[in-house]
Amino acid sequence: MAVKNALFLASICGLLTVSGQHLGPAATAQIRKSVSGIPAAAEPGRKKLIGHSWDLLRVTPEDLHRNLEKLEALPLDGISITLYIKSPDGKLRQSSAAYTDQPWDRQWLTEDLEHIKAVCSGKLRHNLISSFWAPHRRLAWNDDAAWANAAHNFAVLAWLAKQSGCKGILMDPEEYKSPKTQQYTLLPEDGDYQTTAALARQRGAQVMRAMSAEFPDAVFLSFWLLSMNPQLYLRSDQAANVAGVGNLWVPFINGLLDALPPDAVMVDATENAYSHRFETYDFYKSALQISRNALCLVAPENHAKYRNQVQVGFGLYLDMYSNTDPTSRWYFPELDGSRLKRLQANFNQAMQTADEYCWVYGEKYDWIKWDVTRNNKDNETWEDILPGFSRTLVLLRDPLAAGRQWLAEKQKTGDLVNLVSNPECTPATGAAMPAPAEDWVAGSLPPGWSFWQLQEKIGSFGLDSTKGRGDNFSARAEGTRTSCIIVKAPVQAGRWYVVETWCQAGNNPVVRVRWVYDGAWKVPDLDVFISYETTPDAQGWRRGVGVAEVPAGVNELVILMSDCLGPGQTVWFDQPAVYAVE
Repeated sequence: MAVKNALFLASICGLLTVSGQHLGPAATAQIRKSVSGIPAAAEPGRKKLIGHSWDLLRVTPEDLHRNLEKLEALPLDGISITLYIKSPDGKLRQSSAAYTDQPWDRQWLTEDLEHIKAVCSGKLRHNLISSFWAPHRRLAWNDDAAWANAAHNFAVLAWLAKQSGCKGILMDPEEYKSPKTQQYTLLPEDGDYQTTAALARQRGAQVMRAMSAEFPDAVFLSFWLLSMNPQLYLRSDQAANVAGVGNLWVPFINGLLDALPPDAVMVDATENAYSHRFETYDFYKSALQISRNALCLVAPENHAKYRNQVQVGFGLYLDMYSNTDPTSRWYFPELDGSRLKRLQANFNQAMQTADEYCWVYGEKYDWIKWDVTRNNKDNETWEDILPGFSRTLVLLRDPLAAGRQWLAEKQKTGDLVNLVSNPECTPATGAAMPAPAEDWVAGSLPPGWSFWQLQEKIGSFGLDSTKGRGDNFSARAEGTRTSCIIVKAPVQAGRWYVVETWCQAGNNPVVRVRWVYDGAWKVPDLDVFISYETTPDAQGWRRGVGVAEVPAGVNELVILMSDCLGPGQTVWFDQPAVYAVE
């Protein structure tokens, strides 16, 4: 970057003095870290789905409490909670008015607090209080009283979120009212850009300090942070571009980062992902842009915070899968004859790519059948419109748990169809042996089974006709070092399958699922690894269960039941299975 651009960008981020007052943090300020090194608000591991929609925006905390049983049956980790604040004068105040309404009194929220506590006490553990960041009327950036009032009201929202057990704040910066206030765009009455950008950064820090004083380990999930204007960080002349369009959102975000405490997390859960497609890896591209490219708009002293405390997330728009007009920009076509399959593929890539959170938004239909007149009680739900929608979300949220549950249910009803040929490892007298791959051998293994080892002619392998799970047949290997027993099954791209195998003894047996198209290995980076359970059944066999989604361009799933066996070490494998999840 040229020196003049670097200096200009620094001024945009607020590193300047106006009227003798320094409005940005000291360049030498140290970033205080949380004790663990990971923000307390962050919960690495399973990804979370947050429900947000028109029906949730129309109901009160009391409505949520009364309909809680239905809400907890949804495959969601949390929901957005909208406030309709009742003041003593009887006026109903929406939380969207936080910027410009009179100072809120916490006592006005006493009833809501108890209702939200109840909502947060059960299965929904990642609830977020909705907040709106486009004010009803524009605040002058140099109006200290107006910004003090706004900071107070946002602090009340943060207080409510913390005291009720919510995870944090949902931030919606979109302008819905007309005419638009253009709060984050330089207007003639603001003065010059550099001075106003510094003020915008100061106000961002002011609001964040107020919220963080009430909730220091909050999740601040925004529909856009710097991803609101990706063109700003995808051009080579970022500084001139930001100033040239009079953008004040960028310095405001830098102010939020200035005051972000070490245990809090901000999520750029970009709404731009509404139209993302898995085929073109759009979610991966967005994640890279948000985590890397957008860093050029962040003040240098906030780079560490941005890398450590700003997560990537995505907004997922349900109407894309229900709208009937194929010419609309808000329309996704079928995938393999099903729009639900496309939803599954898009949502899966989004959840794989997101750091922790995705929010699921819908307009035309409802999450549940509500008992309130503000919502049409006869309105259809998303499950009505997309049969199988709920089960799909269950599978996406926790594939292994959902796969195990599905397998247990099907085993009870006897409806399973195993796609592996000869899973019992039964010898077939006179049957032709299938031709193995070039470096596979069949030996004495029965039809459908093969063997591979890294170093040839070490140890022994073959059919064991004296041991089996439920019969007398299994595949056995002894002292074969790095090696595996192999079976295959036909599969369809885009579908989910449960894989199950059994082992006995061994050194450290593990299952690897690989992908093939017409005999050639494909997408090795998408292999699936399955561990065996530590507790054996009554016969001494240990089970391994996993769930795998078939990548595009694949028509065969290969199960490699492997172990590294030293002299005298023996392992048995039996009953491999591949089941298509219906």
